[in-house]
Amino acid sequence: MQKDINVFISHPTPYNKYQEKFIQLIELELRKYNLNPIYLGKNNWSYKFPLKPIKELMSTCSAAIVIGLERHHSLIGYEKELSKTSNELINKYTSSPWIQIEAGMAYQAGLPLLVLKEDKLHSEGILDPQISDSFVFEFNLIKLQTQLSNDIKDLIISWVNDIKAIK
Repeated sequence: MQKDINVFISHPTPYNKYQEKFIQLIELELRKYNLNPIYLGKNNWSYKFPLKPIKELMSTCSAAIVIGLERHHSLIGYEKELSKTSNELINKYTSSPWIQIEAGMAYQAGLPLLVLKEDKLHSEGILDPQISDSFVFEFNLIKLQTQLSNDIKDLIISWVNDIKAIK
């Protein structure tokens, strides 16, 4: 029997049924390939040293997935306000800043990184396909409630093959 490979999963805490279901579908898909999802949770988080448990968990992992899910919605806002390059933003959706931190830590640790981004999220940092060092796969959360798309499944297979080639 093949030993499970630990994979760090970075995502905001799901707050609705769509997000919960998507995370469940990702977990099920990973388990098909003997991948064991590892999360930072309430039992291993530290308010004194929030980065330490992430680093410790990642040290047990062979890869990481960053899942950008909506955490915040701004109806109207301004980027670079009061400057010549000020930009009005309408309906800006963003994820948790922790996924950016965890993605950076996974990158520094040399872990193969898979980046999944809810399509309505503002592209910035690791979630910006123009500047990210990783391929950023965009998905429609509402359409993926019963099963993952073949595109996501194929992407996961490709990523799994990379992990197992390194292992």
